[in-house]
Amino acid sequence: MTAPNKKKLKKRNIGRRQTDFDVLDQIQRHTKLFQMGQIITSEVNLDLLFELIIDQTNQIMNTERSTVFLYDEKTNELWSLVATGMERNEIRIKSDVGVTGWVFQNCTPLIINDAYEDSRFYTQIDEKSDFRTRNILCIPIENREGNLIGTLQTLNKGTGDFKEEDTELLILISYYVAIALENSKLYEEVKDYSKELETTLIRIETLERVKNQLTKFVPTSVVKMAEHDPDKLTFEKIPLDVTIFFIDIQDFSKIIENFDQRLVNDLVEHHFSRYLEIIYQEQGEVNETSGDGLMVIFKDDSPAANAKKAVDAGLGIVAENRRLNKEFSYPWGEVKLHLGINTGEALVGSTKMTTLTGERWTYTASGLVTVLAARIGALSSGTKLYVGPETFNYLNEFYDYEFRGSQEVKNIKKPVPVYWIKSARDSQISPS
Repeated sequence: MTAPNKKKLKKRNIGRRQTDFDVLDQIQRHTKLFQMGQIITSEVNLDLLFELIIDQTNQIMNTERSTVFLYDEKTNELWSLVATGMERNEIRIKSDVGVTGWVFQNCTPLIINDAYEDSRFYTQIDEKSDFRTRNILCIPIENREGNLIGTLQTLNKGTGDFKEEDTELLILISYYVAIALENSKLYEEVKDYSKELETTLIRIETLERVKNQLTKFVPTSVVKMAEHDPDKLTFEKIPLDVTIFFIDIQDFSKIIENFDQRLVNDLVEHHFSRYLEIIYQEQGEVNETSGDGLMVIFKDDSPAANAKKAVDAGLGIVAENRRLNKEFSYPWGEVKLHLGINTGEALVGSTKMTTLTGERWTYTASGLVTVLAARIGALSSGTKLYVGPETFNYLNEFYDYEFRGSQEVKNIKKPVPVYWIKSARDSQISPS
């Protein structure tokens, strides 16, 4: 073989070896890319996912540092949770700032092989991290729907300048990154929904426990009827002179919304168990219960006697509320009540309530007197005992009071005179 032919053969062999090396390098890169896809798409924790993406990108791209920036629609910013070689901090920049901002706004990959000579380069991150960026490759990240969700950039290639084949490889990496980020987002949404559902279930459970505590107290009228003549439970309501007393906790919806449900249950158990004792001492009947209050009927004596028992029960609850607030403290502050009493004629009788869980009998009073008692209670605040004009007319000489004016109440045409009963006078003659 002649010398020129030997020279050509040697040159061809060197070229083949170089091609073989290039092909081998490409195969290794794509193998690593496949492995990266398996690693990062199996991680749903966003903190760990950032670290994995950065570490795997650096390995495949042979770079010193990589960063994932995600778009925050609320603030119009790009943010990153971690960056190689830096402390675990959150970086935020406006979505049109720096190289990553330019790539995001233009949705176009960008190679800059001399960072400090390019006006788009944002130097402040280098200054804060004591790092010198030499060259940059940055690409946009799109999700499966084709929506732009952020950028992926890698810095300081170990073997010189970035080339177009590096861009192609980083784009392939970004496909796995987008899938992993979407999986993580879905996981976080499911986790948040799960927490919200758990909170809702706790609230429902608390209200059920509260209701169960209160519904233990079945009206004695129903018990007596059931014992002596169960058939009477079906009789229609009859008109009676009664006094109605409404009690509920002020701002209860805010309390149950913002504080530990066990504390709420503790509040109801401590307070209402004592209030119920006072009500029964005055021969009141608990008629209706809800999560934060109850309705009481006084009906067994004369109208004047019923009114006095209701007011005495109310003043007893005011005093007990004051004592309980000193004994028990809660993060929302003192427990305050709405207290309203009204006297008049109502239709009184048993009512059967049928639900999916079965039947429950209650003994209720319906009519304007009941509506007014509830409305008067709603006007009250700070555990002040308010009464309507009919109740006041029976008892004004027995109690210290303050006239609160004639008040507009919902669905009642004329203003209603309302009185604040402050305390019982020392010398009382029981009304007949």
